[in-house]
Amino acid sequence: MTIALVESLTFGLARLRDAAAEAGHRLCLLTRDRSWYAWELDRLAPHDLTVVDVDTTDVRACAEALDRLDDLAALVNSTDTWMLTGAELADRFGLPTLGLDTARTLRDKVEVRTRLHRAGLSRAAAIRVPPTARALTDAVAAVGYPAIVKDAAGTSSRGVWLIRDDTERDRAAREVPAATLLGRHLVAEPYFPGPVYSAETVTWQGRTTLLGVAVHVHTPEPVRREEAVAFPVALPAAELDHLRSWIGAVLATVGFRAGVAHTEFARTPDGPEVVEVNGRIAGAVIGEMMCRSLETNVYTAVVDTALGRRPRLLDTPVTPRRGFGMTFLHPPVPGRLAGWRGTERLALFPGHPEFFPTARVGDPIVHLADQRGCTALVLAEGPTAELGLYHSLAAAGTVGHDLRPLDAPTTGATA
Repeated sequence: MTIALVESLTFGLARLRDAAAEAGHRLCLLTRDRSWYAWELDRLAPHDLTVVDVDTTDVRACAEALDRLDDLAALVNSTDTWMLTGAELADRFGLPTLGLDTARTLRDKVEVRTRLHRAGLSRAAAIRVPPTARALTDAVAAVGYPAIVKDAAGTSSRGVWLIRDDTERDRAAREVPAATLLGRHLVAEPYFPGPVYSAETVTWQGRTTLLGVAVHVHTPEPVRREEAVAFPVALPAAELDHLRSWIGAVLATVGFRAGVAHTEFARTPDGPEVVEVNGRIAGAVIGEMMCRSLETNVYTAVVDTALGRRPRLLDTPVTPRRGFGMTFLHPPVPGRLAGWRGTERLALFPGHPEFFPTARVGDPIVHLADQRGCTALVLAEGPTAELGLYHSLAAAGTVGHDLRPLDAPTTGATA
């Protein structure tokens, strides 16, 4: 039998392959650009999974591709961008799914905030904003400073404006009409001050288990680009107990009843405030960090829920054994990537640093204010998440970028 993926996260295919094989199934990846997964595909044998080239923005084309799989058992949806497509296809083929209504809710940040506010799980409501200068100005006036305005269906820190004064409001008003948005509207809401964390969870039949908490380190305001992640962070016992019940209530409120979720929240002086709810496993190499820290393949829960059965992970002790840190590498200026310098020195650092490229030689690197500008990740371990993070930051500091002008194609790499 075959488990299909309509696109996937950049990393995690090998773990999904192992989880599918353990369940007696084989993976099939539907993608419109297999180069997105070049690093993992280069490390997988041809028999590990089937890759089908198809326009994954075309639901009909995806359905026709799935029709040709006469032994389709499940559909895994591990991305935000293709969540609605995956839910629609799963429904069409009678496969277990998180449900179209839930998918629509999760892909609408206004609806998520509104539901949480009504349930007493957020201190503020959100305003749906048409992408015009006048609408943005009016919404910010209603919210007050500081405010966040962002793409209602955005991902990867794209389409986000932190607005703290009139100057930043006016700049956002000029930029918004020309911005490329995934959603039809923007959302305006208060800016909740505090470090950003994420709750990594597994839910089955409406009951949620917390696997651990990650901390996300960002650049200074107003850009707030993600720079590093550590897992699993230590929290006071009483706060962790509260977080377990709180995250269960949050997921229930948005209708998430089964699957792996990654919920980002700000740890404010007045308690946690949701930043966004993602009905999928965490991206980058956070999933890998979880697997190594908990010493179990957490992707089995992704496969099990896609098959419509209770995740075996819920019956496995999930005690963290080690901590991990991950650092994003961003070039200082735009350019065409020719390679990286210093990767050979990673082995000199503590924590067994590993290099995970997210861009390819020849790629134009243009967007430096969000995750599109990330070219690679450096993963390292330590006895605690804190030490793993320090090891990752130190090792990442030795790696530099080799860039060429954007109008000069690159044929070779340095590393």
